Amino acid sequence: MNKLLLLTVACALIISSVGATATVSATQIGHSPFYYFGVTNNGKAVGQVVVNTANAKTPTYALVAYGLTPNTKYTFGYTVSGDMHTLGSASTTTTGALINYGTFPAADVKDLQSAQFWVTETPLGGSAYTQINGFVLENLGGFVAKVACYYSTDGGVTWQESGHTSGIAIHGLRHVYLSDLGVPGGALVKIHVIVVAGKDRTGSEVFQYKADSSGAAYYNIYGATLTSKLIYLGILTWVPA
Repeated sequence: MNKLLLLTVACALIISSVGATATVSATQIGHSPFYYFGVTNNGKAVGQVVVNTANAKTPTYALVAYGLTPNTKYTFGYTVSGDMHTLGSASTTTTGALINYGTFPAADVKDLQSAQFWVTETPLGGSAYTQINGFVLENLGGFVAKVACYYSTDGGVTWQESGHTSGIAIHGLRHVYLSDLGVPGGALVKIHVIVVAGKDRTGSEVFQYKADSSGAAYYNIYGATLTSKLIYLGILTWVPA
């Protein structure tokens, strides 16, 4: 099913159910690849999300919400096990409707049943995302790792992979500037670590690239080749050279 048809299905479902109580966990019919979720804004049910997992590598979502503040920018995402994950942001229509679709992180499909989706007004006067100039990766695993990222220039609707660094050996620490990965200024970014001969890892945290920022998102990766873990540790102050 293409994105347009998926969005049409989502819109039809919302029109009939926008006043219902928000769904806490996914609703799935039989073995269908479609999962249906309620969407909340400040605890109030405002719409629905449909996630299509038919393509395991690139799941997609369609979001439709109503009754929001007209002509206002909203950020939307989901929460799993207390961790918030941002999918993107968009502005409502003159009638207060918010409609968006895009790709859903494949790594989070395993936790999809317990996901809770939400929308919230984007803070005025600034970005909803922390601005960074790059990533810092400390490799504590028994493997060689390379740093890349996924970046989006359309507010998180679509993502593409950047270039990558050379290998970082065990106990190596490297600051990687996003400019060196070919990322355009202003893009949304999330780290993607290539584990040589193993399973790659992608961070769920979304940032915005700003070349003159003094902040770098700090991660470490540890474990074995096929069972590595990527951990976000916070923002380091690292002034561009």
